[in-house]
Amino acid sequence: MMPATAFQGELMLAGWSETHTGGSKVTFWLPDASALDTFRTMTVRKGNTAGQRFMCVLVELNDDDTPKAQEPDKPKGGSLAQSAGVICGTEEFQQFVDSRYGYAMRTANQHEAADYIRDFCRVNSRVDLDHSPTAKQLFAQLMADYRDWQRGA
Repeated sequence: MMPATAFQGELMLAGWSETHTGGSKVTFWLPDASALDTFRTMTVRKGNTAGQRFMCVLVELNDDDTPKAQEPDKPKGGSLAQSAGVICGTEEFQQFVDSRYGYAMRTANQHEAADYIRDFCRVNSRVDLDHSPTAKQLFAQLMADYRDWQRGA
């Protein structure tokens, strides 16, 4: 048995709100008053209160009524990316990078330290440290090398 379709058609986003007492709410404008009739009869059957549950799929449309392509979610950096960001800002790690790259007459800076991590771990972004098993392993090796360097090994 096919479920009954409560509403099918285009909607326009009217607004949204979020409160600590009322929760989250999204409001849509319907194309015309006749589309509202379905919802009016639902609340009448329940004693003039809302609360029916619906399943829906919403796709944003372009001006030419074609579906708008969505940008894929970019992965977010986790603890490894954060650690890498913090350590790049330390003078001691910058000196470690200098000992590896051999900058003449100066110490590596924060950006060069970040470049070193990306090069060593074979990633385009430190964010990838949290999402690539190979990068995680290489970062762990880099940190072990750094600790050995700190101990003068």
